[in-house]
Amino acid sequence: MIRNYINIIMGILYAFIGGFVIARNWFLMDLSPIAAISLGVLFIAYGIFRVYRAIKAIRSNED
Repeated sequence: MIRNYINIIMGILYAFIGGFVIARNWFLMDLSPIAAISLGVLFIAYGIFRVYRAIKAIRSNED
């Protein structure tokens, strides 16, 4: 049960990192704008997926 809540926190963190990469064009090195947007969108999508999967697991455990 705790693991699902950690997954939610990590998903939010991944989405935040994605926004940071898009805003700063930086992730461990300078990125071109296209690379920054691509990587940022990928991080945000993965974060949303983790949050969705954790919420789905929490709801299935309640039944």
